[in-house]
Amino acid sequence: MEGISTTSQMCLGFIGFITFLLKGALCQQWSLWTPQSIVAVGGSCLLVPCRFEIPAAYDADLKNCTHTGLWYKNNVFGNIILSSAKTDAQNIIKGVIVGNLLNKNCTTIFNSFPAGYDDTYIFRMECAGANRLKYIFYPGVHISHTDTPPKPQLTPMGNITEGERVRLSCSAPAPCPTFPPSLTWTSELGGSVESQLQDGIDGLMTMTSTLTFTASLPHHRLMVKCSARYTLQPGGTTKTTQANLTFNVLYAPKNTVALSSPSGPVPDGRAVTLTCQSDANPPVERYSWYKDISGQVTWKANGQTLVLLISKADSGLYLCEAHNKKGSQRSKVMPLEFESGQCYMMVPYIICGVMVLLYVLTVTVDVYKYKCLSRRLKQQLERSEKGDNTYTNLTIASTSSDYDQLQMTRAGRGEAHPGRRRERTAP
Repeated sequence: MEGISTTSQMCLGFIGFITFLLKGALCQQWSLWTPQSIVAVGGSCLLVPCRFEIPAAYDADLKNCTHTGLWYKNNVFGNIILSSAKTDAQNIIKGVIVGNLLNKNCTTIFNSFPAGYDDTYIFRMECAGANRLKYIFYPGVHISHTDTPPKPQLTPMGNITEGERVRLSCSAPAPCPTFPPSLTWTSELGGSVESQLQDGIDGLMTMTSTLTFTASLPHHRLMVKCSARYTLQPGGTTKTTQANLTFNVLYAPKNTVALSSPSGPVPDGRAVTLTCQSDANPPVERYSWYKDISGQVTWKANGQTLVLLISKADSGLYLCEAHNKKGSQRSKVMPLEFESGQCYMMVPYIICGVMVLLYVLTVTVDVYKYKCLSRRLKQQLERSEKGDNTYTNLTIASTSSDYDQLQMTRAGRGEAHPGRRRERTAP
């Protein structure tokens, strides 16, 4: 290689073993700066950032020559895929060196990087004629091809706090700055959006969109989506990719409530369980119980549940408080009513009294039914006896009458013959 000193050759050997970030760090005379690798989207143009350095002794040669930039595939013995001295029709891959070589800028745009050309590409700088400035810069840049655009990247949010002002960033590579991707947010966050095309630390272009909003409780577990739409050549077709992020909003306890079991008045000596419930993120770390005595709140115990054996002194107003790292909240007061133990002890006597009353009512009803039945039987018996006497009377009366009639008949017949005889003898 022309124009390479012994020191430069040693530097060139070192460059082959160091990373992209150290390019040119050991050898400041002959060096090239490009990204280590670039992904080209099929159907879209590709920008390759490129800068080089030469020894100061060659600056005059650079200014006084007709310079040419060339890109080799794989090595210097490979094909020249693009030359600034040739037309698009002559180049294997159409493109243009947009950087000013006089200013040591070799940035190049390939109009459309084809599939099947994944490889390492080497840049060569040379001046025409007898000029001694001719140099091949190692190592090169590795270019790969993909038909699927890369997904946008969402800034890792981690945990956010309710009420916090949040800036959420979505970025997508812009390998073709002529047609950068458009970014769209899909969410219920509201807020404001700003988008801009930026230079990355590796010289590659990036489209970035920033969504600014105030975090609130409804945002907890909400999924936000960022879509990147790439415009391809030719024909203006598009391809879209998407990234998702689910929020984790931290908030102090909310909806804190105190409950009792059993509810209502509690008899003397019976156990009652008080339970505190609350919604919080992170979860509640500590529960506290208090008793409100004439407006003065007095601490009773810690724990989500509180068990009491009720006495008259335990009646009153109770409340609980939930605590986590983001704050605390107290519940509304809950009345705990006491039921007298004497009333409770009288329950068996009341039950016995009711049973006695039911017994008395049952006996009374039975007696009433018995009397009614006896009366009905007596009436039926009287009716029966009355019916037998009538039959006897009727029988006696009928017999006497018939007998009298027979006697009278017989007597009449005896007196008729003499009469008839007298009638015959009368003159």
